[in-house]
Amino acid sequence: MTVVRCMRGGVPESEHRVAWCVVQDGGVAAEAWPGAADLVTYARSAVKPFQALPSVRAGVLERFGLDDRHLALACASHGGSDQHVAVVAEMLAACGLDEHALGCGPLAPRDPDVAAPATRIRHNCSGKHALGLARCRQEGWSLAAYLEAEHPLQDAMRAEVAGATETSAAAEAIDGCGMRTFALPLRALALGFGRLAGGALGRDADRVARAMGSHPVLVGYAGTIDTELMAGEAGVVAKVGAEGLLAIGLPDGRGVALKALDGAHRPLPPAAVWVARAVLGLPANTPALAQLDAPPVVNSRGDVVGRLEVAA
Repeated sequence: MTVVRCMRGGVPESEHRVAWCVVQDGGVAAEAWPGAADLVTYARSAVKPFQALPSVRAGVLERFGLDDRHLALACASHGGSDQHVAVVAEMLAACGLDEHALGCGPLAPRDPDVAAPATRIRHNCSGKHALGLARCRQEGWSLAAYLEAEHPLQDAMRAEVAGATETSAAAEAIDGCGMRTFALPLRALALGFGRLAGGALGRDADRVARAMGSHPVLVGYAGTIDTELMAGEAGVVAKVGAEGLLAIGLPDGRGVALKALDGAHRPLPPAAVWVARAVLGLPANTPALAQLDAPPVVNSRGDVVGRLEVAA
């Protein structure tokens, strides 16, 4: 079992259990404990690369003159900075729309260093919605109903997730932004990311992987575990999801999925760095990843009063 402990004054104050598995050549190569790979959880934003893929296959980027920056934002849980917002605004303007077309509700920026009010375009999922709306514009599908479960956009996304992970969702529900979310076993999510990073999903999926790897700060923001893994390890594709989820794909076709059982995000960075080094054999030694390896606990005065650490 992999446990991330919060240490204060040398005493364990709390702990998080983290399930993870590594899939290689279609089978489970390693897991946190026997059966961890079969844990079913909602994939949330981790599957955004697969939800963007149908629009890439349909030629939406070419139709509206969008580039890999826009594609990276479509796969993102972005920080809501002016840089992120500007790229999303370009996506909407290219197909004759503006922020009011976004079906996600207003949300404050995800990046705590960005001081801005809650708006739809600063919602961390606005890029996914913008590319989806562009697809609707191209196909003549309803813009008002694009979040409905039976809408052709949702059908396309659902089919792509199932195809990439080689499984049908055990359940389906509404995500935090209004899109659909899919309950999958960790092994399926890991398989999908290994196929994405390893080039097994075709040329359009390769473009998705390249866009994310070339623009990691657009996928999240500086200091987030998915952004820093992609910035620090060539060819790696990584994406977080709500409720303590992270998926990683390697160019050799291996895939990894991690889930904090209590739904907290804070154990993911140290657990992911530990898995990257101890299980995957990656260096994971950039300054940013070294900082995420054992994140400090800081009080309201700015004093470091503790640290997170992995007890594998």
